[in-house]
Formats: sequence, structure tokens, C-alpha cells
Amino acid sequence: MMKPSNYNFIWAADDPEKVMVFNSLTTSLIEVGKKYADLLNASRFDYENLSPGQKQFADGLKQGGFVLDDGADELKILKYAFNSAKYDRMGLGLTIAPTLNCNFFCTYCYEQVGETRARREGPHTFMPEHVQHELLKFIERAAKMVRGLHITWYGGEPLLGKDIIFELSKKIIAITEDYKVGYFAGMVTNGYLLSGEPGLVQKLQDSRVKSFQITLDGPPEVHNRRRMLRGNNGPTFDRILDGLKLLTASEMKVSLRINVDRSNMDDALKLLDILEANNLKDIPIHLGRVSADTVVCKSIENSCATIEEFTVLNQTFHEALRQRGFRAGQVPYYPRIARACGANRTNAYVIDPDGDMYKCWSEIGDKLSRIGNITAFNQRSKSERLREIRWLTWEPFEYEDCLACKMLPICMGGCSYRAMFVNKDRADCREWKYSLEHYVRARYRREKKLREVKNS
Repeated sequence: MMKPSNYNFIWAADDPEKVMVFNSLTTSLIEVGKKYADLLNASRFDYENLSPGQKQFADGLKQGGFVLDDGADELKILKYAFNSAKYDRMGLGLTIAPTLNCNFFCTYCYEQVGETRARREGPHTFMPEHVQHELLKFIERAAKMVRGLHITWYGGEPLLGKDIIFELSKKIIAITEDYKVGYFAGMVTNGYLLSGEPGLVQKLQDSRVKSFQITLDGPPEVHNRRRMLRGNNGPTFDRILDGLKLLTASEMKVSLRINVDRSNMDDALKLLDILEANNLKDIPIHLGRVSADTVVCKSIENSCATIEEFTVLNQTFHEALRQRGFRAGQVPYYPRIARACGANRTNAYVIDPDGDMYKCWSEIGDKLSRIGNITAFNQRSKSERLREIRWLTWEPFEYEDCLACKMLPICMGGCSYRAMFVNKDRADCREWKYSLEHYVRARYRREKKLREVKNS
């Protein structure tokens, strides 16, 4: 006996005699004639009693995960895949903030820095040498057991601590080479300092920092009122644009993020004119939805777009990228199997300048949320260890709504921080809930057109 997958979506095709079928567990997509679609609507069917044509069709469906043996348990398969990645110790992922100081005063910043700014502007501004030393020891111990090391330089603004990054990078690279460990480094930066110092981009290349996420929130007049310089509220757009061009000229990988809320949603598309005028159509671009997750940013809660509002904008944005020939829009946005967030993975840590360790970026600087300190990792308190265990054991399978949802494989409960600390009693539904058919249909039509061109 065989049965259809629990994760099939069946929609009308352009041809009235056919339907399109998407499976969220395999992300496979097919177009089938309605005369065979009955197999996908049956609760079960006997493979041996099928006609030769039906058997051939069923074999193809099974290959794509649209049907499976009656005894197969898809939820267990999904749980295994999720937890295998979550508890894989063969890689080490570190998000390192050499400083929590920042040269920007962004209106929606979420970082926790305590009752005062002492942790950013006082004696703890930059990671001291003894913390750097213990961090290197931690990495060297791990290098004896892991196959790969992935570092994300973070902040604050990490380039304010560039000398720490360069020195640590040199020593970390030496460790990974000694132990034959794969190494990759990226950076989340506001980009303002990239063009301010000759040779800085080359130094980043020498330090093997290969990818960058940079944010522009719209055209200059919009961006500059949201992401201004600290102290004098000065503009930042032009300097960031110069930095973007320096990185792309040096063939560095750059991802551009546009943070949107209700105050700038109508302006996001205007940024594309500027990017095109500056020959920046080949960089990946994505929208980020501003959300008031932490106490620090609760004041902007009313301006945050709902996920439904964001979905409509993102659909329009991706269509604009496609029509205007941006590389990011050449292949329609398409779902993929969701993996466990780094916050829920073993061997993944966020480290602040004091050496305090966290599981999630949203908690950095909030000392009450730390899971230990890099200088005394083996002497963590019971409460710190329990905080880590809470992160490691979180999973979307605890939520009845998720278990019943066909979106689960491509959503996996969304952001675990929001599920645990913001929503608390429910998972964090992703944009796919409102836009899956839209994006899958766009891919379906693209692939269909390519086949027609190929066969013409």
C-alpha cells in the first residue's frame, strides 16, 4: 500500500486539464494531468493493483516525495533531519562582537546594553586581551574535534574594533591550518567605515573575511533619518554606498538588506533606481521586517508591519527585481527546507566583548541571558547551563498548530526567540504561510516557459 504525502499542495495549473503539485518536505514541483491526480487525493492506494501507466506515474511521484510507502512516518523523518543538524558537532559557529560600541543611532536597534551605555562606551568597550586569549584557546580545543569553523564578526559595529578582528583572524587562521579545519568568515556591518580608510577592504580580504551583510533602508532622505550617525545625527547613506562599491569592485560577496516597517515600506523600491545607477544590480538584495522583539525597541512596536503587510510588499519587491533585471530576481524566490537556527544548535555561540556567551543575537549584551563566559566555559553555573539547554531543546514539534501545518518543513516554527520570548504560547509563522502559492507559481511559470523555449 502507498499513500500521498501529508505535505502536498495541489493548485490549478494554467492548463485546465492539469494541476501543479508542490511538496514542502522535498520542495519538489510537478505538473500532472487530472486523470492521474486521483492518486494524490486518495487516503491510500494499492500499488500492485494499478495499471502499468499508473504504476509508472506512481514511481515518479514517489521519487519526488509526493507519495510514499504506507508505513513511512514523514514527521519522524522531519524530526530526524531537524535534530541531526541541530546536534551535529562537526562544525563550530561563532558570532563574535569585538565591541558593542556603534557609530550609528538606528531608530529600531534591538541590542541589550543594560541600564546605561557603560558596556559600549566605558572600560568594556573593546574585547580585552585576556578574553581574546581565552577565545583562541577555546577555538584551538574545538579545532581538534571539528571539521569546519564559521565566524561572523558582529557588533555594535565590528569595524570599530578592526584591529582586534585582524589580529584574531591571523591567529585563528593559523589554528585552522594547523588542524586542517575548514574556515569561513563573514561580517555584519553598517558599512560606513569601509570607504574611510585606504586599504581597509584589502586588509579584510587578507583576513579572509569573504562575505558582508550591509543595510540601506531606502533612498538617502529615508535611510538617513533611520540610520544616522551617533552624536550628531549625521547622514550615512553616501558613505555606505561607497563602501558597497569598494567591496563589489574587490569581488567580495555582499548581501544588501533593506529593513522595512510602515514608515518606509513605500520607499523601499526607490532604492533600486540608485543601485542600478551605481552598477549594483548583481548583488543579492532582501527585505527584512523590523519587529519589536526586545525591551529596547518596544517604542517602535506600533510602526512595525504585520507579516501580512510585509508579505504583500515582498511580493511586489521580488517582482520589481525580476522585471528590472536584478540578479536577485532572475530566479523566482522559492522555498527550501528550513534548518535549525544557530541559536538552537550545539557548537554555536554568540560572544560579546566581555567574553559572555549567548545562543541568540537578540540577547547579546543582556547579561541575564548569558549561558557562560569564554574565560571559564567549564565552570558555568547551573542556571547558565539550563539556559543553554532551553535553547538546544526548543523545537517546533511542541506546537499543535505546527504539527498540523503543511508548511512545517519550510518554516520549522520560524524564529525560536520570538516563539520563546515574544509569542510565548505559539510558534512564529513565516511569510510562506501567506505567499507560498504566489512564489511557487512564479517558479512554475518560469520553468514552463524555459521548457517551451527549449522545445521550440
